[in-house]
Amino acid sequence: MRGPLRYDHYKVLGIPRDASDKTLKQAYRQRVKQWHPDRNPTPRADEVFRAIHEAYRVLGDPDLRSAYDAQLLNYRPVHLTEAPHRTARKDDPCTVRDPEAHLPVHRFAFIGLHLTGLVFGCSLIAGILVGVVFLSWPHYILLLCIPGVAVIPDSIAGLRERPRR
Repeated sequence: MRGPLRYDHYKVLGIPRDASDKTLKQAYRQRVKQWHPDRNPTPRADEVFRAIHEAYRVLGDPDLRSAYDAQLLNYRPVHLTEAPHRTARKDDPCTVRDPEAHLPVHRFAFIGLHLTGLVFGCSLIAGILVGVVFLSWPHYILLLCIPGVAVIPDSIAGLRERPRR
């Protein structure tokens, strides 16, 4: 179970993270009946069927489940509605369409990104203002400050937010 998670096993089976073994088994049986390639003619049925089996295999084994739950702690919610190469389908358990899907967050990269944006915005505005005031640049050059003005508030908000581990 190394590397990025392809699917959230809990979402694939449609169960909460604290689901009992009985709930897990019921959800698994329901999804297998729904997505069996012999019963479901959709082209992705085989892929979804394999994802359901993998989710049940991992969540059904107490050791694998605890390792998987520990791995989920390193992921944060995504605010994307779905993977860009897929069309979201209401009945597709593998389509990522909610903020509970997870991706890794690297704390230093997160802070570095927002610090870089802040430095860029301030430098851009300061440089243009110095050019206009002291170097007699034309005043319409002040329009080039717009990207800096747009980046600074987002960078400050990002620095105030703590990335979840």
